[in-house]
Amino acid sequence: MVTASQLAALARTLPSVEASADMIAADFYDRLFAARPDLLRDRFNRGEHAQGRQARELARTIVALAEATIDAAPGSGTSSSARAAATLHPTARQAGAPTLAGSTAAEITSRLAQRHAALGIRPGDYAVFETSLREAMRTSSASDYDADADEAWTALYRQVTDEVAATVTDLYAKADLEPDEEWREALVTEHRIEAEDVVALTLVSADSEALPRYRAGQFASVQVELPDGAHQIRQYSLRGGHDEQWRISARVLDGGGFVPDGEVSQHLRDAIAVGSIVRVSPPIGSLTIDELDDAPLLFVSAGIGCTPVLGMLDHLSRTEPARRVTVLHFERTPERHAHRAELEALVAGMPNASLRVSYTQGSLSALGAGAGAAGAGDGSAGGAGGSTGGEPVAFTGESIDGPGSYLDPIDLGTVALTPQHRVFLCGPVPFMAIARAALIEHGVEADRVHYFVFGPDDGSVTGIDTGQRRR
Repeated sequence: MVTASQLAALARTLPSVEASADMIAADFYDRLFAARPDLLRDRFNRGEHAQGRQARELARTIVALAEATIDAAPGSGTSSSARAAATLHPTARQAGAPTLAGSTAAEITSRLAQRHAALGIRPGDYAVFETSLREAMRTSSASDYDADADEAWTALYRQVTDEVAATVTDLYAKADLEPDEEWREALVTEHRIEAEDVVALTLVSADSEALPRYRAGQFASVQVELPDGAHQIRQYSLRGGHDEQWRISARVLDGGGFVPDGEVSQHLRDAIAVGSIVRVSPPIGSLTIDELDDAPLLFVSAGIGCTPVLGMLDHLSRTEPARRVTVLHFERTPERHAHRAELEALVAGMPNASLRVSYTQGSLSALGAGAGAAGAGDGSAGGAGGSTGGEPVAFTGESIDGPGSYLDPIDLGTVALTPQHRVFLCGPVPFMAIARAALIEHGVEADRVHYFVFGPDDGSVTGIDTGQRRR
């Protein structure tokens, strides 16, 4: 545990560490991957690293952990998180976003544990992490980073990694796996292009032992061998279905010259086929509904964020079909809308569920024409029906909600929200940040808005800029 004197050293040096956090994080990764190039080749996301998102997340995590630890100490006085809300990245906050809410150390540790489990990071890796971080902090911090500060920040690091390791061990235990058995081989039994840029896979165990059971809303890591020999890992939500099958979908990332292309998603589309073998991790993730109360639910998703929603709806349709559920989904164009028929069918099968879909780019005249030809609102994959209250809705123009109707992610005036609702956000970080801000402004309590960020959370959904380029 961090001692009282170490807490004092953390508090004394936190301002200078925060000012140098970006340099510390960049230096840390340079040292880490120089010492262990296998970690970048086979564990960390090379695309995220190339964009600098991993370094930005680490910089924020270093500061947030120290703040949360100081705040939790008796007699800490004014919350350092509250101070940080007004000063951290002051020009980079999302327009209209609420004040940055400080996370507790336990919340940060839980997220780190899920990330480490997803990447297969083991306790044996922590020594090189510690060495790289200590050297980076000694080099990049200000003159007040003395021996006492070094001891304090090291104690904080060890406290956190002990807790992360214990949590990861518990995750493996719940999946009935030993820490050295976290990766399993899975056989691809279905491979199809679901939308213009989405590939959908069905996986089963490649041996006689079934894949682990999962909770609705969880995800798994998939590891593939790329042409250069790297074994890259990505995370994908489990869409529901038969227990012996895992169904995942990947949006194929085209960087457009702004960011690296998605090397794993393109590999899944172009090089993986029925009969291929991939490696998978145990189910991971805290964005689940099975341990919550029976409150009405609102799912707000965008793009490939539909996949965890599909998993949760599949679970509800089998266990609580009468649950009050509202689903709002946003996509750029109809051609990019993956799993639309599956989403509509799940909602239509629940008598107290409703669905609204909005497309945010391009002309929808072709979709309107298709609806007329196929029978408006037939709800089939080739038709143009949305569903509301389980019934198809005819589509005639600019939105699946009707002519001239457009449901913006931040316009909740037409949604019947109550203080009892629980909300699940699923989609890109900028979308979730805007949606969360609108929900809170609309009167939803922040602790009733649930979300999870797969990759580096360098742009907190609570308001910090994502650093992602808009296209």
